[in-house]
Amino acid sequence: MRINETLKKPMLEAKYLNVDNTDRYRPIIRLFYLNYEKLKYWIYQEEVYEELKEDPYFQDYTPEQCQQDLTALTAWGNLITTQDTRRVTTIEEFKNKGVNISLPSLRIDAFSLDVMSKVQDVRKSSLTFAPEAGSQRLRNVINKGLTEEVILKGASMAFEGGWNRVKLYFMLGLPTETVEDMEGIAELSEKVAEVYYRIPKDQRNGKVQIVASSSFFVPKPFTPFQWASMNTKEEFLGKARIVNAKMKEMLNKKSIKYNWHEADVSVLEGLLARGDRRVAKTILAAYKSGCIYDAWSETFDNSKWEKAIKDTDIDMNFYISRERDVDELLPWDFIDIGVTKAFLKNEWKRAKEETVTPNCRMKCAGCGAARFGGGVCFENKN
Repeated sequence: MRINETLKKPMLEAKYLNVDNTDRYRPIIRLFYLNYEKLKYWIYQEEVYEELKEDPYFQDYTPEQCQQDLTALTAWGNLITTQDTRRVTTIEEFKNKGVNISLPSLRIDAFSLDVMSKVQDVRKSSLTFAPEAGSQRLRNVINKGLTEEVILKGASMAFEGGWNRVKLYFMLGLPTETVEDMEGIAELSEKVAEVYYRIPKDQRNGKVQIVASSSFFVPKPFTPFQWASMNTKEEFLGKARIVNAKMKEMLNKKSIKYNWHEADVSVLEGLLARGDRRVAKTILAAYKSGCIYDAWSETFDNSKWEKAIKDTDIDMNFYISRERDVDELLPWDFIDIGVTKAFLKNEWKRAKEETVTPNCRMKCAGCGAARFGGGVCFENKN
């Protein structure tokens, strides 16, 4: 065997065996090993301390000594530390631990300057906003209740706070959608970019990066859109191409990236979302053909699903493309979710009228859920 530098390298992991505090290190390593045998792969520092204190030998052991011992064993490679963000409750604690803060998708009107000021000193990732639709008309249809002015103000607050990467989430295929609504996605993305470039050049944080993403609308049970028609794969892709073409016309197109969801997956989601018991045989057929981990794009095989749909005589137009009559008996009507069907019918009507229903916390719309005796309906009423 040839002796090389790797073989000469000191074994730091064994250092705890021949140092002054080895009588403390050995029980700690043993404690971790016993927990590992029980398939418990991590232990809190205070748990280690409490376990050791049960032994008379550690009667005078202190939390500070426990911290020092764990730090030493970690430095030698015997233990590995990990961040448990469940035990961090404030932004300040995240900052003290050096944890990167990534804010989730928010209603832009709820995005506060106070939060911005607290996280701007931490390493910044991108911010995610969800306008959902490219026009005010269509945002009213889906009851987003969000104006372009508020969207641009939220973006401005983000840029002034030091961010230069923003993600915008939209949906294509929404009820009553027009070409103007689709092109509005590109136009709104352009306006967000313009907000950034209004900042003096010497105050900008590099080049702005805006990623506009669109998923395809899938009507779901127990929503006002459970009666709505859904686009076909070809219609979805055609709409995505309209948005993509409009993006290329924008002045700041080099700062804007556009991508969209897989249309095959969306159409399948539409079938499963509003399917009845007859679709069960389709799912079984797909499973028998090897469709198991289909939530992973690398294992999803749409051709197997298409074959299963064909072999089980499923009419996709019946489940996907047609608009249901509001008096049609739906497969999920027997389930009581608290919200009444009458309320959903009225909201479907209001959506077609482009009328916004106020948020529950602003004004009760009488959906029926109050009979459950909890939740938003009873906040601040005790």
